[in-house]
Amino acid sequence: MAQLTTNAPISGGIVPSGALGNQLAAITRRAVIPSLIVQIYQSHPLLSLLLSNAQRARGGVGAVTIPTQGSSFTSFSWGSFAGDFPMPEDEAAIQNAQFNLKLGMVPIGFFGMEAIIQSSEVIIPKLRAVTSDASIVIKEAIASAIYANNFANTQAIDSLVQAYSDGSDGVTSYGGIAKSNAFWQGQLYTNQAGITNRTGMAILLTRVMTGAGGEAPDFAVMNPADWATLLADFMGYEMYVTRPKSIYGKDDVVNAGFRALQVLDTPIFPDPFCPRGQMYAINSRYLAMYLSEYAPFVFSGFESTIPQGQIADIGVLITALDLVCSKPSSGAHITGLTGQAWPNTAMPPAVV
Repeated sequence: MAQLTTNAPISGGIVPSGALGNQLAAITRRAVIPSLIVQIYQSHPLLSLLLSNAQRARGGVGAVTIPTQGSSFTSFSWGSFAGDFPMPEDEAAIQNAQFNLKLGMVPIGFFGMEAIIQSSEVIIPKLRAVTSDASIVIKEAIASAIYANNFANTQAIDSLVQAYSDGSDGVTSYGGIAKSNAFWQGQLYTNQAGITNRTGMAILLTRVMTGAGGEAPDFAVMNPADWATLLADFMGYEMYVTRPKSIYGKDDVVNAGFRALQVLDTPIFPDPFCPRGQMYAINSRYLAMYLSEYAPFVFSGFESTIPQGQIADIGVLITALDLVCSKPSSGAHITGLTGQAWPNTAMPPAVV
């Protein structure tokens, strides 16, 4: 679609500078690509996985309540010829882990004069671009928050840091249960330099499996710079097998490398939002995103701001959710990884 412009053209190529260029700009429409190319956002693999398998949550205090057994109901004893045994005692072994939904919002404004200006000759509808941006902004905020220690910020989503904390990093409770209870502690491994190779990763995942009572994690996530370091250890052992009498044609593609690395049957993925030097081993059986049935990324609709003295409308994109781990010992938070594949410098879109 074409567009009129009164701005001075950028001289160069076949467009002259000076008065002739201004004259042409005044009487010539500008050719504009009718697509808005976004430069600042990036993928969020773990959040996408969690949202695609999200569980429903309704209202109430403690919208997600998980009965948790922290000790044994019964006890074992050896017996004599007489077959005697101690009388059983009624043990209080259950308590509730309770999580409230957290509210995330992005306000969207729509000014009355924008509607008039864009009533015709529009190339990219501003409102459509803003609403699309709002949906990305709210997801990126959540994608970042799930890797942060939000214990002191009770309005923010409960994060992986809190779930897999052992209490030594300032997270004193999770879901209302104190981290001083051994059964409610996650696996936190610090200063894990030198494990970004196949052997080190295999030992680490075995350690996580042991700490989880023998249940191996489903997958793990790392920052791309750490993941690429692990990838380099795989590349040296990659082999290509050619069958006898087979030839490669000009259209055949030989691929090197892997999209996902797998150690002990545990796939390891890169996530740009995972902080550098950190890794999370996760068992998805015990980790889930809970979304409110009534606010799973919904738009409030526009309301007039005329009572505030402005010809405009405002709406809010709303979500109510929380990330809940029902068994903190099932996964692990690993820190202190070293030897990243590239230096920690700002790169577009500048999260890694």
